[in-house]
Amino acid sequence: MSVFFYTDRGNSQNEDFVYGNDDFGFILDGASGLGTNYLAGNSDAQIFSHFIGNQLITLLANEKMATNRALMQAVTNFAQKYRKELGKLSPDLWPSATFSCYRKIGDEMEFSWLGDSPITTFLTQQMRTFYDRTVPQNDQRIVTAFHQLLKKGEAIEVAKEEIKDDLIKNRQMKNTPNGYAILDPSPIGIARLSQKRVAIMQVEKIVVTSDGFYRLVDTFNECTPHQLGQFKDYGMLVLACDHLRQLENEDNKLLTYPRFKQSDDASILVWQK
Repeated sequence: MSVFFYTDRGNSQNEDFVYGNDDFGFILDGASGLGTNYLAGNSDAQIFSHFIGNQLITLLANEKMATNRALMQAVTNFAQKYRKELGKLSPDLWPSATFSCYRKIGDEMEFSWLGDSPITTFLTQQMRTFYDRTVPQNDQRIVTAFHQLLKKGEAIEVAKEEIKDDLIKNRQMKNTPNGYAILDPSPIGIARLSQKRVAIMQVEKIVVTSDGFYRLVDTFNECTPHQLGQFKDYGMLVLACDHLRQLENEDNKLLTYPRFKQSDDASILVWQK
């Protein structure tokens, strides 16, 4: 059995957090709230994802603690540490993060997810992918409109300004009854944590990716979900990420492959027998 992972900065600072071992592993893909950053540090998204990530390394190692309880404890600790800063902000200004995790529970492998960081599982008889498609589906219309503006000759910054209000409306649906569930400093998203368990004996390989890395699948069409199972060691992850950056750089005007920004943080975590 082996576990290996890699993360590469695609923004001004890396707001992903990735960790894994034989018993559990997870990716957090951080996002700052609407508006500017309010916490002391590189970005609210990085502060949140790295704080929660470091908490979970310890909390998830406790086999008796349920995954949702570990998440609850981690966000409670964050909220207590930044109580004064968060208290001055409305929830849509708080940072958030996706959470995608595998964890051994007895003779089963538990998969847990909030948000759109895909967990691709290779089982004895099938391949399954777990993640919340709500955000990318909601954003698709806006991505298409943004791309059409660019193809008509609009500058990137001008086009971003034109679709900004629609994007804000989507993000304001965070942890609302009719919106999407995500991890943030409140317990609201955790109540909608999605989970699935599979007998460990059926699990051959697990590949967890942030949406930035998954661009190789759903944006650049360089590989299928099934081909993610071909990553066999750390070096292959680095080469794949280098290839991703090359593709992003070749389309730095965003004219060929529709997306909101040239590059994003890219993280991948592999567990294999």
